[in-house]
Amino acid sequence: MERGEGQAREAFRHGRPTAAGGGSPSSAGPSSSSAGQPRGVPYGFRDFGQFREFATRFRDRMRELYPDLDMGFQGSSVTGRSADSGDPFDEGRISDYDIAISGDSVNRAAHENGVPFRGDGVSTGPLTERELDRLGLDGVVEDASSETGREVHVMIFRTIEEAVGRKPTIKVWF
Repeated sequence: MERGEGQAREAFRHGRPTAAGGGSPSSAGPSSSSAGQPRGVPYGFRDFGQFREFATRFRDRMRELYPDLDMGFQGSSVTGRSADSGDPFDEGRISDYDIAISGDSVNRAAHENGVPFRGDGVSTGPLTERELDRLGLDGVVEDASSETGREVHVMIFRTIEEAVGRKPTIKVWF
């Protein structure tokens, strides 16, 4: 294991906040969830290294257009269960990834390109193909979906803190 990866895993295990509602993993607790999923790693990734590799590449491609962009995984990849049916992640279907993004530049571009925000102005719904195209993110999201074999849905939040405050979120902090 590379030195940086080991340090990142250690920092992650010892209190790096990952989820809404006070989700700092305990340094004395187990390093994986009851379903065998590593703590702080979204479902669908086998380990932290695979998660870090995908998320870094995805975020960095978006940062080519929006340099201040932050992101976090939400939905069933964080909770392990579908919000609609309650079914476990990937049981009887291929689950998707819901990814919250934020940053002044992407928020400004969304407003300038007519991307509608929900009533309170804190977030958009999942971006449509047309909205992704307007923001220049269509190819990035298509590539991410192809790479993972899952649909990838992106929502814009005013801030990543508001995303975390609204839904369980695993922030991409590395």
